[in-house]
Amino acid sequence: QTVQGADNDFVITMDVSSSMFTGDVEPNRFEASKETSTEFVSRLGNSSKVGVVSYAGDVNEELELSSEMNQVRAAIDGVEIGDSAGTATGDAVATSVSMLISSNQTRTVILITDGTNNVGQSIEEAANFAARQNVTVNPIGIGEAETENEETEDTIRGEEATRAQFPNLNQTKLIGLANETGGEARFATSREGLEDSIVELEEQEVETDVSRYLIMLAGILLVLDAVYRTTNFEVIP
Repeated sequence: QTVQGADNDFVITMDVSSSMFTGDVEPNRFEASKETSTEFVSRLGNSSKVGVVSYAGDVNEELELSSEMNQVRAAIDGVEIGDSAGTATGDAVATSVSMLISSNQTRTVILITDGTNNVGQSIEEAANFAARQNVTVNPIGIGEAETENEETEDTIRGEEATRAQFPNLNQTKLIGLANETGGEARFATSREGLEDSIVELEEQEVETDVSRYLIMLAGILLVLDAVYRTTNFEVIP
């Protein structure tokens, strides 16, 4: 799968709390998040910039927005598991949004987490801040799901997440974060599900960008048509 070129800037925001060492997503949630994030960056075009944020109880700005993808991949590779207790998802989202404020392109935060926000500002506060700054947040919750059926899909979309329960995730908060900012929440139960979640969300972002351009083009054509109809042209013999 490839991500088509688009005028998008991203911040990859990674939960690095101790629970990310859980091995239900191979080889573990932490390494799977890093590896799939690196693969995603490798598929981006030259017009994109990417920043990297990691967080547990504290938030670390690993890399400011950069168009040098080798530098971005190195920053992701250098992320380490957090040594502070807690999961400050709200603070991490706010930090990521602040990193994107200077961007003139479409701005998106990719949030990868396996926990519930329990330190710092609330997710609602962070969502409100992101919405005011016109930044989209796409949360991806990862981990083992408990379902009534034996079979569980690798990826569960936000609106379908009620049929599966992720014991350590506040699904309602993550879905609310996505809805408030125009994004989409997904929940992955495997390595494959995590990879698909990242790629599909950003392919959807590209489609949204194309739609915006078409709407702008249609608006320009309507204006030109109106000018043409209201302008009197003098015929020169």
